[in-house]
Amino acid sequence: MKKIKIIIFISAFILFIILGIIFWYELNINFKINAKSGYVKFQILPNQKMGIILDNLKKEKLISSTSAAYIYLNIQKPLFSFYPGEYRLYNGENLPALLNTFNKGPFYKIIYIPSGLRIAEEANVIRNELSVTNKQYKFSRSNFRLIAHKTFRNYYNYSFLSYIPSQGTLEGFLYPGYYTVPLNANAKYIIGKELSSFENNIFLKYKSLLIANTNNLSFYQNMVIASIVRRETLYNQGKSIVANIFIRRYFLGIPLGSDATVQYALGFDQSEGKWWRTNITLSDLNIKSPYNTRLYKGIPPTPICSPGINSILATFKSTPNDYLFFLAGKNGKLHFARTLTGQNANIAKYL
Repeated sequence: MKKIKIIIFISAFILFIILGIIFWYELNINFKINAKSGYVKFQILPNQKMGIILDNLKKEKLISSTSAAYIYLNIQKPLFSFYPGEYRLYNGENLPALLNTFNKGPFYKIIYIPSGLRIAEEANVIRNELSVTNKQYKFSRSNFRLIAHKTFRNYYNYSFLSYIPSQGTLEGFLYPGYYTVPLNANAKYIIGKELSSFENNIFLKYKSLLIANTNNLSFYQNMVIASIVRRETLYNQGKSIVANIFIRRYFLGIPLGSDATVQYALGFDQSEGKWWRTNITLSDLNIKSPYNTRLYKGIPPTPICSPGINSILATFKSTPNDYLFFLAGKNGKLHFARTLTGQNANIAKYL
């Protein structure tokens, strides 16, 4: 009799635990959003892991339990994926409704524009980031290139634009980074976001440095050098030394000798299917172009890409040194030399 009572007690206890778990699970799954403004904006970044997304939903009080959400996803929606972008999550949505909103796709798209891209190359990246199947798709690569190369002064009035020569373009000033844009964003809108980012994160923030004729070069000349530094250096270490080498070569009347500027002059390479040709030939090095700093002295007429903050600051405040040559080895590590003999020795050793 005593054993029966113990069994009944244990069974009742287990049942109580099971019912408690079910109650807890249902309570958390049916937790509803209660936003003061009617909806909450929520961002999912590219390559963000599910655990971080659920933690962020919990922090924003959009779900009440990450554990319950994990269980629901594993049982009910094992193939579910979160897509990057900015969403609007509305009042009264519980977890199933929330996931349905995510499944419909973002209200805004988060696009990533890396540093080191030229205008035409960047237009392609943005086109690929914004879905061409979207019914409200408005982005045009041709409009992007037209505005960035020619008509930008008709639309924008940022203070740094006055430092770009009258025949200059926005090459070098379309600031890289993450941008949250509507799915129907057009070229004018996206360029405006990039210019605003350059104005606020670079020009106004470091204005005293950027317009102080640093290194005896103008603001625009420094930006050209910064763009070359970005393409010539794989890592942040050594950028300021490389920048100073280019600056001193310029004032010494020595050609800058940058393969990156030759790559820019060559444009899109059909044989390799990319903008920055890898296999540069002797014929390439003899191309007649003001961007060929192997053949011609001086600073190219425009930047060759949009540099990031590290390349920009490394150029405007470069590190004095007595090197005249450098090269990036097969692993991207920089090797410096004071003489052509030393450079040739580095070529034999590291390439």
